[in-house]
Amino acid sequence: LNFYEKENIMPKVKEKGKLLGTLLEDIKAKHESVGDVRYIGLFSCVELTKNKATHEPLVPFGKDPEGIMGKIVGMLKEKGFNTYSHEACIFVCPPLIITEEELKENLAILDEVLTEVDKMI
Repeated sequence: LNFYEKENIMPKVKEKGKLLGTLLEDIKAKHESVGDVRYIGLFSCVELTKNKATHEPLVPFGKDPEGIMGKIVGMLKEKGFNTYSHEACIFVCPPLIITEEELKENLAILDEVLTEVDKMI
């Protein structure tokens, strides 16, 4: 706890988390496949949906027989965006040492892949 206070960890998380939240909200507004985004600090997820209005998940709960989420994660990883998924959510959890520029670059990759996902639905 002393280290966190000494190194101002929490204010840094808050600052970068605010930017992350803003960028994710922009992505949500832009993409039909994004039903919602949730974030606190540097821990966030993007919920993918078939229908933004009804929030029908891109894949049914507990089932992804076509491996859609795995394909999306694969597309992201091919472009250098390290992530994982659970159900119909893509997790975005950058390290504290990420710079503003790196965060924007990484979310541009997410934006690019979500453009492809929009075409799939």
